[in-house]
Amino acid sequence: EALFGAMQRREAYATSGTRPRVRFFGGWDYPGDLCGAPDAVAQGYAGGTPMGGDLPPRPKGANGGPRFFVSALRDPGTARDAGYALERIQIIKGKLVGGAIEEEVLTVAGGDNGASVDLLTCERQGEGAASLCSVWEDPDFDPSEAAFYYARVIENPSCRWSQYTCNAAGVRCEDPASIPEALEGCCSESHRPIIHERAWTSPIWFTP
Repeated sequence: EALFGAMQRREAYATSGTRPRVRFFGGWDYPGDLCGAPDAVAQGYAGGTPMGGDLPPRPKGANGGPRFFVSALRDPGTARDAGYALERIQIIKGKLVGGAIEEEVLTVAGGDNGASVDLLTCERQGEGAASLCSVWEDPDFDPSEAAFYYARVIENPSCRWSQYTCNAAGVRCEDPASIPEALEGCCSESHRPIIHERAWTSPIWFTP
């Protein structure tokens, strides 16, 4: 019942396959230190709306834009796979301009951490975050414009599934003799051996 209730509320998020835990709330007066509060999630519900909801009207006399509380915990992984560390959290803002939707991508937590992956072994290298959190206020908010906001959580780089297949077959692109006919795509210019697994939330909507 809880799962169906969440879907009906649109309080849901998708992932590309891994399992980070993501929270996303929007309101007008979340404190800047909310990430450190032991009851941060309770405050998120009490002070606004979770992902999938509509921002409440801006309180009378209030200035500034809406505030968003977003947090993510890394995929805890399994005994076989430790899960991926987090690289960054982004908030994507969309608005209608001249009849077309324009989106702006803003990094609100984390960033380029220098992590990489060894393409010969698919071993992940470098450090990442076990958790990321931010309280972000829209500095360009226009109360006369309809807008939506959603969060995107980006993990450290990893091998695409096809790169595991290429490695298991012993493909070395510098050695044509190691490339079976069925795996010529391993060395194609269009092959992208590295990906960033991710999660993205349902939007939070603002209607003037």
